[in-house]
Amino acid sequence: MKIKQGFTLAEVLITLTIIGVVAAITVPSLMMNVDLDRKQAETGVKKVYTAVNDATRQIVMMETTSHSMGQVNCADSDCVRDLYAKYLQFIKTCSSGAQTDCLEGAPATSSDTTSFYSTAAYAADPQQSGGSVDFTGKSLAVLADGTLMGFKYDNTCSMVTKAVINYEEEMTDVSGACVEVAIDVNGPKKPNKTARDRFQFPVGKLGVKMMPKNSTSSTTP
Repeated sequence: MKIKQGFTLAEVLITLTIIGVVAAITVPSLMMNVDLDRKQAETGVKKVYTAVNDATRQIVMMETTSHSMGQVNCADSDCVRDLYAKYLQFIKTCSSGAQTDCLEGAPATSSDTTSFYSTAAYAADPQQSGGSVDFTGKSLAVLADGTLMGFKYDNTCSMVTKAVINYEEEMTDVSGACVEVAIDVNGPKKPNKTARDRFQFPVGKLGVKMMPKNSTSSTTP
């Protein structure tokens, strides 16, 4: 007759103790990695935001006579991207109709997420549910640090056009932007999700349009 053998209480306690020790070691490390990813995304957004804002100011001063993005001598997004190329360090560019080389297999449209939102950029998720950052139809460029950028130019933008962001407790749509800039702070690498590694912000007549969280009024340069 076979005798059934089970675990003794001591063995179970030892196993649970080992599991507890491993969890205590690994969970903080995993949480730290999540925070690090978030900090990296925040840093990347701020870096691109500053670079695009500086480049825009250079463009309106050096490339236009009216000092307005609404008066650049461009008819399409490829032209505007090439203007930015004079002031940003692109290592690769792709036209709006041939994006494959810049996307490198990444989806043109991001998946959505509500995991966190950058305070440094307008994430394209107006009601914190259902928006996406879309590179489709945009003129693409890759920065030296691997950041993917997409430019969409509104050639109806004029000197009187104002880019407005209503950014209070919930993010709402942008109106009247001269240029829509989409970015993926880690290029084609995953997660390719809105407000995780993909963001977008508008460019008004004079520069990047931003509005601090909880602000009650929008700015319209």
